[in-house]
Amino acid sequence: MNLKLYAIKRGNQKVKSSVKLVVVDLDKGKHYPLNFVCVLPQYFRLLEKRSSNFAKIFGGKSLHVAKNLLTEAKHLEEDPDVQKIITKRMKAIDSEPAEINV
Repeated sequence: MNLKLYAIKRGNQKVKSSVKLVVVDLDKGKHYPLNFVCVLPQYFRLLEKRSSNFAKIFGGKSLHVAKNLLTEAKHLEEDPDVQKIITKRMKAIDSEPAEINV
């Protein structure tokens, strides 16, 4: 799998804009939505319960995969709103326990 994060931004105004981060597999195709895998969870405690598709797909490696995807995306992303969301999610992962029993 050649995984990357893809940001979907709705709205142009700061108050109304929302950003969804989705995981895509570039081996499946070059264009979204053909290469869609799953949505990156907004709250990483969902990974503990395996209640997200992301946790079901990546299992015990979920936090590690999420952090790698976010780190790579942070270096490539130019949009300040998306960068802010990525940074927020990275801080959320860093505040999680080192190991999750999945």
